[in-house]
Amino acid sequence: MAKKFSFRDVPEGYQLCFNGQCPRRDDCIRFLAGQHVPATMMSGPAVYPNALTSDVCPYFKQTRVIHGAWGFRNLYKDVEKPHAQILKAKVVNFLGGPVASYGYMHGDKLLTPEQQGAIQGFFNEMGYTHTIVFEGYSIMYDFSDEVGSKIDNSEE
Repeated sequence: MAKKFSFRDVPEGYQLCFNGQCPRRDDCIRFLAGQHVPATMMSGPAVYPNALTSDVCPYFKQTRVIHGAWGFRNLYKDVEKPHAQILKAKVVNFLGGPVASYGYMHGDKLLTPEQQGAIQGFFNEMGYTHTIVFEGYSIMYDFSDEVGSKIDNSEE
């Protein structure tokens, strides 16, 4: 999948890296984002150069483009009522609680392929074999290790 990088895809508050000495900089989404900072941006969260010790940086995040999903307000419509409560509880717990789950459900946060697969697995465990369909899909850079990826639904 090819997607042109745009700084507007970087979630607000995402830590950027400017360490040109890092041996993994060419594979790190933080460094890529740091290279695309708009000229009007003067400050913000950053990974400091001293985070790199012995060629290892705990803030390294592999650059990858994913086929993400957003929104699942109708996820439980074809599920038996007693199963729906169990599935909702599993999904809410998996996504980090009610507040985080609400953001994913309403399309404010991107579901990674791994999250989509896990949710599909919850349904399969309960005997539902249909493929889960989310409200929309986007090809996006993966910023999922932090605040969640904000979705711009206008690109669909």
